[in-house]
Amino acid sequence: MRVMKMQILVAGAAAILLSGCVTQSSLIEEGNWYKLGFLNGKQGMHPTAMTVLEEKTEQTEGAQPLDYGQYQAGYQAGIEQYCTPEQLEQFGQEGKNNWGACEFRRDQKGLYMIYWQRGYDKWLSFKGPADF
Repeated sequence: MRVMKMQILVAGAAAILLSGCVTQSSLIEEGNWYKLGFLNGKQGMHPTAMTVLEEKTEQTEGAQPLDYGQYQAGYQAGIEQYCTPEQLEQFGQEGKNNWGACEFRRDQKGLYMIYWQRGYDKWLSFKGPADF
């Protein structure tokens, strides 16, 4: 009986989680370019090129016309949420010198570099002489 209750709970939780999932295709079909850009940025992805989105739009039945300006605005909002000082510190703790989609923060120096350096110093402190 207990196992069955657990299965029901897991199935219910999965249904709730899946109902909130948004696919790239559904956003393209709806023409929700801002949200697509926002989600790409928030996940730390590089922005999708306009030509790639145009191609995906052509391949998606019933898709709304591409509004790349809206995509870019959403992407900028999402990448700002992803590229936080804490995220850059995490990159440092992982020994990453390449900041990926957050590379634009390197030009801003100051706070972002301080956080990355703090994480990188932690990473270095955990490495032994044989690791170099």
